Amino acid sequence: MPSARLSKLARIGLAAATAALPLSFAFGTGTASASVGSSIIQIAAANLGNSGSGLNSAGTYGYYNSAHEDWCADFAKWVWAQDGVDVSGLTAAAGSFATYRGGLSSTPHVGDAVVFNYDGNGWAQHVALVSEINADGSIGTIGGNQTGGYVTKGLIRNGMYGSKTVSGYASPKGGRDDTPPSGAPVQAGQVTSVMINGVGHVFQVTAAGGVRINDGHYPAGGWEGWKSLDGSQVASLASAAEGNRVHLFAVMQDGTLRETIGDYGTNSWGGWHTLPGSQVAGLDAITVAGKIRLYAVLKDGTPRSADLDPTSDTFTTNWYDLTGGNVKQLASVAVGNTVRLFALTNDGLLHENDGNYPSGGWSGWSNIDGSGVKTLTAATTGSTVHLYAGTNDGLFRTADGNAPGNWNGWSTQSGSLIDQLDALSDGQSVHLYAHTTDGLTHSQDANYGNSTWAGWYNL
Repeated sequence: MPSARLSKLARIGLAAATAALPLSFAFGTGTASASVGSSIIQIAAANLGNSGSGLNSAGTYGYYNSAHEDWCADFAKWVWAQDGVDVSGLTAAAGSFATYRGGLSSTPHVGDAVVFNYDGNGWAQHVALVSEINADGSIGTIGGNQTGGYVTKGLIRNGMYGSKTVSGYASPKGGRDDTPPSGAPVQAGQVTSVMINGVGHVFQVTAAGGVRINDGHYPAGGWEGWKSLDGSQVASLASAAEGNRVHLFAVMQDGTLRETIGDYGTNSWGGWHTLPGSQVAGLDAITVAGKIRLYAVLKDGTPRSADLDPTSDTFTTNWYDLTGGNVKQLASVAVGNTVRLFALTNDGLLHENDGNYPSGGWSGWSNIDGSGVKTLTAATTGSTVHLYAGTNDGLFRTADGNAPGNWNGWSTQSGSLIDQLDALSDGQSVHLYAHTTDGLTHSQDANYGNSTWAGWYNL
């Protein structure tokens, strides 16, 4: 996981005019290097905080001869090699990257090596890997043998990283590339996630209507990489955890519901089976008071709910209507035995309805300040609820509240092109997952214990 970098939460009204908002960075880069670059940086990020002699993400120690020499080039070469890149001609010298594939370019891409203070005769002061390219002109990096002699993140501003000057960029040759020949996005976008025994399990619908999984070992164990799960004709997903098991729910393209259960104690999955329900457009799920509470949006905008016994995998209630209509999306969080259910309506407005389990009863819908919302998710740290919104202008905004109707105002955070969002609570941290309109998926961690945001990186 990336190390945290301080970022103050500057508040701004959600309904403010676009022209009044600060510019946020766009995720990712051009499609030519997005797939290879993303997988390179995934490997690099999995080694953040490591020393030159410690255990690496591949389960061995160090990076080539890093325990015995200056090792920034060893690390960059090792990461590239782990991704299948042709590293012929690269050595332990940072300057070897300056002559790789015929020399340096002035144009950076995610996954490129960035070379500093090259003297033109085979020597350079430092080399790192480009992890993100920001709209404000800054460039994020991950490099070995940096602050304190560890793998850390860096930031290039105005061509400088501290006192080091950028000489240019070297793009990898080869490497893993999962981009379809058509150039279509790898994934369709919708994401759901659960936390089981410290591992974040992220599920996503693919462009072909299938399902894929990526498991993140927090806080610093890295990601396992995307792998396929059996499934087809899926429109969207929802998930809920119960012990070592995850209940994964699929809204099918014909509006019906299906479920499969993954047991992470035995590392096995059951097959898909059909659940009661039809004409469903979207679904959310949460485990509260021993039951999985399901919240569905029908195609006509009606919100409905039902309860599932996770042990027997049987419904304990039939589907029943929640008052209201014109709903586009539902998002739920639990505070004790109370579910705080948030609705995004088709006019871009937000509403809340609180259900008290097991005593029963709903508070009824109330309005939440804000407009122009495109997608919504929520998470908790303690009793504080955090709302995360992608707005129609593609930006990313947050609001925090300790009680219904008591919100601190909306803040604009870094990130743009937001299309879908999901959030996963983890103690005083929240792991965020964003799909963007360029077809990529990103994550970042918000630490509410010290009010820091780690910065977005590609999954």
